[in-house]
Amino acid sequence: MSDLDAQPPAPDPSTTDERVRTHLGWAVAVSVLCFLPLGLVALAYGLRASSLAARGDLDRARRASRAARRWIIATAVVGLLVNAALATVLALMGAFSG
Repeated sequence: MSDLDAQPPAPDPSTTDERVRTHLGWAVAVSVLCFLPLGLVALAYGLRASSLAARGDLDRARRASRAARRWIIATAVVGLLVNAALATVLALMGAFSG
């Protein structure tokens, strides 16, 4: 086997500048402020991304990070829709008339 056929060594995860965004802060925020059930799923994916990145499994950590971001967006949308529906029902019932 010649030197041209040799594969370069895999980069050490601790020395690479690539960071995986875990979105944990946003996951906690949408869990508390928007819709708890979906927010907990986002939080679980964020924690999974964090642990996978710490182990050096950057590919799977990126996938978990993307899943966390999708769940965060879904949580925010569902939370806004639920709150808007609740406000509409309360307004129709006269809860805001003073």
